[in-house]
Amino acid sequence: MDKVRLEMDFLDALEKIGRISLDDPRVDLIPSEIEAAMQTIIANNIFETANGDLVGISGARVVTTNINEMEF
Repeated sequence: MDKVRLEMDFLDALEKIGRISLDDPRVDLIPSEIEAAMQTIIANNIFETANGDLVGISGARVVTTNINEMEF
């Protein structure tokens, strides 16, 4: 079984990286959609970190993990 996660990295007011992860993103996501969503999060000040508001985009990635359950 594969587990898929979208990881979005943001810069906060102190230029430290904060990550927001979403499980099971759409399989047909394109980079421009992810960037637009991240810009919306920043523009609307949706999240605040201990170091202040999110102010920029650091990067994003889709991570796929293959899980093999072991039965005993």
